[in-house]
Amino acid sequence: MTPRPDPEHVARAVFWGWHSDDAVAAVRALRAQGRLEVLAWFGNAPDCTHRLDPFIHQFRLDPVPAAIDGDPGRLAPQELLTFCDMYSRVSRARALPVHELEHAAYCYLRFFVALLASGRATHVFFSSPPHFGVDYLLYLAARRAGVATAFCYQSLFPDRFFYVRVLEDFGRFDEVPEGPGPDPDEPPVRIERRFEKKLFYMQGVKTGGKPAFASLANDLRRLATTRPSKPMSLAGALQKYQEAREFARGYRRFATDAPDLAVPYVYFALQLQPEMTTSTLGAGYSDQLSALERLSAMIPDDWRIYAKENPKQTARQRGEAFFRRLSMIPKLSYVSKTVNTYALLQGCRFASTVTGTVGWEAITGGKPALVFGQPWFARLPGVVGFRPGLTVDEVLGVTIDHEALERALVALLRKTARGVIDPVYQGIVAGFDASANVARLRGFLERGIEGRLFVAGPAERPA
Repeated sequence: MTPRPDPEHVARAVFWGWHSDDAVAAVRALRAQGRLEVLAWFGNAPDCTHRLDPFIHQFRLDPVPAAIDGDPGRLAPQELLTFCDMYSRVSRARALPVHELEHAAYCYLRFFVALLASGRATHVFFSSPPHFGVDYLLYLAARRAGVATAFCYQSLFPDRFFYVRVLEDFGRFDEVPEGPGPDPDEPPVRIERRFEKKLFYMQGVKTGGKPAFASLANDLRRLATTRPSKPMSLAGALQKYQEAREFARGYRRFATDAPDLAVPYVYFALQLQPEMTTSTLGAGYSDQLSALERLSAMIPDDWRIYAKENPKQTARQRGEAFFRRLSMIPKLSYVSKTVNTYALLQGCRFASTVTGTVGWEAITGGKPALVFGQPWFARLPGVVGFRPGLTVDEVLGVTIDHEALERALVALLRKTARGVIDPVYQGIVAGFDASANVARLRGFLERGIEGRLFVAGPAERPA
């Protein structure tokens, strides 16, 4: 008979996400072994205690933890701004006044503080970095309570995902121990010496959206006839319509489809917003125009910046003031979605982005990349992180040895875990084996429970 685990060594965990079939099976296995007690599970699987649509989109914070009377503490101004940035992707947030957003933030924060305290939580596991705002507040509550956290981030490399303990370490991975290297059944790492990577999630993307009035008519019909799982107020629907008109007007006025590629220029790839890649990993540059303002001040007067809009971008965060401010940035041209990314990469002096994959494509094609945020490739050869006082000559002085880049990537992948936590990425794994994936995800959680995922941070190391 297998001995029962000591209750003092059973993890009391909260899960955010972890609701794919394989992830659920991994959690179930650990619960069956008596290794894990699930205090709360925010997701869309039958096992979850809190369904995401009601909890996030319908503002239904139930069941409420018993010990709700504690002091939730105060949010710093930047923390509140980050919540609002992330929460803007939630339909009910449209047209909410800033004070209502603040009250919503504190409702969620109080909920999570009480949840972690009442269950004496030991771990919080996220299947991705926070990006709805609500999950960001769970992270803040856990950090304040001293509860161990772990975030996963599926990589572009088959069957591998990044993970970190704290958001600030993403892109550095200083606290992630280096593993032994690829498993025997994994193909060797090779990087194509060219820009284009044929990213699967960009295939078949349509650059046009639904006309503003047609979108409004659809939203009004939903408001009048159904109870949608992701509700929006009448004021929100009207605001969405106004934003769509402003985006269409600004795009028609400012977007050029024939930039002059003969002049010296920097190619800046704007990223889809609102999205985790800027809201969470932007390192303060979720406001992408602030990055463009710094880039403009940095380059010579006879250079240009070609800022290309993301093909998936909608009207969100692209209103009248966005275009007015964009028009005030010297040396900047706003480039149409239809202009070929790889033609822009081929002709640029260097590429720039907050965290976009264009930085990875640039360095693999031999061009330096200037980044403002925390992309996964931040420390690979050819990548320069923005800092005050940085010069163009420093960026242009970067050389990229392709073989050294491959070696650096191999070393970086030693800091990843094997498995697929985001099922969208199963398609890039040759001969994907669900049972093997369950075992890998279970092993990841076991290492987390046992404290083996991370090396000691600066504040935790013995003197």
